[in-house]
Amino acid sequence: MLQLNSDNMKNKGFTLIELIITITLVAVISLSIGVSVSGMLSRQKEKQAEELKKTIEEAACVYSEVEDTSATSVTLKTLIEAGLLDKDLTNPITKIPLEENDKVEIIWDNFEKTCTYIFPGLDE
Repeated sequence: MLQLNSDNMKNKGFTLIELIITITLVAVISLSIGVSVSGMLSRQKEKQAEELKKTIEEAACVYSEVEDTSATSVTLKTLIEAGLLDKDLTNPITKIPLEENDKVEIIWDNFEKTCTYIFPGLDE
């Protein structure tokens, strides 16, 4: 005959405390991974925005050298029409298209040119 004793019954499954601890640990690990991935995605979007800003500023400087050496500012629309920028400029942070009427300032200081664009969501 099969004898049931307390030692055999203990090894049949997890206790409620063990399950709660396991679920809590899985939740904490999942939360920390989620926060880490979210931060990584945010930094990637900012990096893309900085690269786009730099591209816009470089295009404005090229425009001022090639097309209009006396320009003190130039719109994104003008840079697009000159073929220096792609038509579809979208802010990677907000996913909103950049305004074609936004201006890039061109400043000359001691024969040195600086082109500055205030990027929405990055420089504000």
